[in-house]
Amino acid sequence: MDKKIILPGAKISDGRLNIPNTYSDGTATYAAVIGTMDGAGHYLPLETRYRAYVGDVVIGVVVDSIHAGYRVALNLPQSGFIPTRNIKIDLQLGDFVLCKIRSVSEVGDVDLGEVRRLPRGKLIKFPSAKVPRLIGRKSSMLMLLKTYAGGDLMVGNNGYVWLSDKSNIPLLLKAISHIERKAHKSGLTDEIANLLKEETGLDLPVPQGETYE
Repeated sequence: MDKKIILPGAKISDGRLNIPNTYSDGTATYAAVIGTMDGAGHYLPLETRYRAYVGDVVIGVVVDSIHAGYRVALNLPQSGFIPTRNIKIDLQLGDFVLCKIRSVSEVGDVDLGEVRRLPRGKLIKFPSAKVPRLIGRKSSMLMLLKTYAGGDLMVGNNGYVWLSDKSNIPLLLKAISHIERKAHKSGLTDEIANLLKEETGLDLPVPQGETYE
């Protein structure tokens, strides 16, 4: 059964909810962008740009090196910044990094910390509003993709996805594209599981502790 489409301005909850892409009049919370509502009452925005929040885990590309640190492309109008004092590794232009947002200024400047350099691989963009569907409930979708594609993949809240060059990248690209198109559908993890089984001819168990939607 498809999820219910929620149009901008539609009420999604009584009371005030502090969640992205919504607004409140004090008595109820409303959708600010088009989205869906699942059977559990969870609102998923479908059309939005990424907005940086402290604590978000993001993936970026080092695009500049200056005396005080490194500038990183983050799928934002402005680049993020890694102060040299916050890291113990040397970075090079073009490096992929996994970071956590430490602060966001009033004008949108982003400082990054807890920096990890990612190995060689491929970086793709995925709608940030649909990132929860790419990860899945209890990371079910993510673990499913890793199980069938091998290697590794990382998903940033900012919509950048890193794919290890040791993984089956064509298979991942096909599955991720399918997830993007069907993000508003119910039972998506099972649908992707069937797609992966058909593509590989395998029927692999998903690691224990991860469950389908």
